[in-house]
Amino acid sequence: MFVKAILSILVIFHALPALASQPNIVFILADDLGAHTLSSDGNPIMETPNLDKLAKAGMSFSKGYANAATCKPSRAAIISGQYAPRTEIYRVVDRHKGKDEYIKFKVPPNATHLALDNITLAESLKSAGYTTGHFGKWHLEKYKSYLPDTQGFDVSYESHKVHFGAKINMDKTLPKDVYIGDFMTNKALEFIADADHKQQPFFAYIPYYLIHKPWHAKADDLAYFDKKLGTKYDATTMSVAAMTKALDDNVGKVISHLEKLGISDNTLVVFTSDNGGYKMPSNVLNGQLRGYKGEVYEGGLRVPYIFKYPKVIANKQRSNEMIMGIDIYPTLLSFAKAKVPQQPLDGVDLMPLLTGNKKAIAQRSLFWFFPKWERYQEKTGKWFNSWRNVINNGRYKLIEYPDLDKVELYDLENDPFENDDISASSIKLTTQLQQELKEWKNDISAHQEIINPNFKETRSNK
Repeated sequence: MFVKAILSILVIFHALPALASQPNIVFILADDLGAHTLSSDGNPIMETPNLDKLAKAGMSFSKGYANAATCKPSRAAIISGQYAPRTEIYRVVDRHKGKDEYIKFKVPPNATHLALDNITLAESLKSAGYTTGHFGKWHLEKYKSYLPDTQGFDVSYESHKVHFGAKINMDKTLPKDVYIGDFMTNKALEFIADADHKQQPFFAYIPYYLIHKPWHAKADDLAYFDKKLGTKYDATTMSVAAMTKALDDNVGKVISHLEKLGISDNTLVVFTSDNGGYKMPSNVLNGQLRGYKGEVYEGGLRVPYIFKYPKVIANKQRSNEMIMGIDIYPTLLSFAKAKVPQQPLDGVDLMPLLTGNKKAIAQRSLFWFFPKWERYQEKTGKWFNSWRNVINNGRYKLIEYPDLDKVELYDLENDPFENDDISASSIKLTTQLQQELKEWKNDISAHQEIINPNFKETRSNK
């Protein structure tokens, strides 16, 4: 009896560290923050001291990619851990409506919401004992029955489209003088404090609406940059700089809150953006990268990534490994010691890389499937943007245009700004990448290119 009692105590004692080793998780997602928006990434205008400090305290990435060039499909990939053909969320808005006869192929249907049978990141963490909170932009629903509280979040405040006077949870409106970023931060801090008081591991998902349009900056932040920059930059750049400061200030509040509660050392903090920066007169969001939000050139897809977990992830690390939004799901599950759900996860677990157990990720290609058409031009009979698929194997990046029956190929190692299309001079490589892209589409059951029976040919597309 005595021996059994001792063994029972030892078993319980042995289990305690495993439970205590589950870190709290804070996942901060910015909106439209380009790869070179942070001052630590060389931006000459923006001031992001808190995010710069966060980057120095852990590992940041120079080759981080979003899963899509626009908000909704990117967020769906993060929350589901899946490429777009699995969720069938491809577009924010069907901008081709009414012009379908000018599209060569049948348009793949676009899901309005993330299906409830998809096991979300929040649901997986909740199953592992986490309390889960969502504070900010969701963008994965059309109806109330698909909001965050139906997708694994215990607490949710969901914002809609503006920085002042925003709709919250679809049925409440903020007073006009309350800034949405500040409001969401305060709600997240309340959630974190409550979870800490209850000694329960938490997952706080804070997807800020910053720095998305419209240009709604706080008066004090605008005044600061007006004094600093004067008339050197246009009004849009001034507003975006002020909004970026507001984002950074709120990130600082979250980090400071963790430190005051004494839980910073047991909290994994992740920061990234949903897609590249949008087009601006001064082009200060994406640096010299080609393109911007909505395009599949590097400016539309590259985003910052920062991971901080004191004593687990060494500080002052900068990785050149190629990572993507779909990697967040399996990585957080690994840190949380949570079970992998019974559904496909397309990303890789970054924990061995982040903790130093591995120096590199096994070689892989990244893919984008982007059937989106916008801005049909009557005079030319062309779309400004049409269907694009992409494969990036770490060095070479191929862009496929199904409607136009053409491809582009770039050597990102020697041509990081995608100035020189080498597809015509690298036929063998182009063919190999096209075949790999085709095999991926088949493996993932992506929508096939089926001729539109109502297609109306014009001079430009014959």
